[in-house]
Amino acid sequence: MPSSLCGISVDPALVKAALPGGNALSTATQKPNGGTIRCNLYVDSKLVLSLAQAWWSEGKTTAAVAPAYPGTKEGTMSEDERFIYSGKAGVGRTVPSCKVSRHPEQDLYVAVETRESGVDDPDAIEKLLTAYTKAVEESPACR
Repeated sequence: MPSSLCGISVDPALVKAALPGGNALSTATQKPNGGTIRCNLYVDSKLVLSLAQAWWSEGKTTAAVAPAYPGTKEGTMSEDERFIYSGKAGVGRTVPSCKVSRHPEQDLYVAVETRESGVDDPDAIEKLLTAYTKAVEESPACR
């Protein structure tokens, strides 16, 4: 298990809990547009987990962003309303201090999505989502 996912440090045990079994793990970074970076994890060459950093218009709530990630439907909202997650996906809003000049008037969100992996574990998704969001907040993405 890697301790870094496309440049973001995260506890390998949290990643493993959100993955199906298999032999070979690989990662690939995608940048589908100017405001999104996606880290895809493959087990035995099959896409099983995607972690994204995406900039959204400032002031949006996690509940407003979540529908862009269908796996969060009917998910659980955290008490502070920063995170919403289900057994298959989650979305988290970074702290307000996460601001960069190249994305003015935007807030950074993090998404974790399983991909047809058979994994359905809200506890594992919540732990990975909160840890990954915190790691993104401490990374160059927020500076």
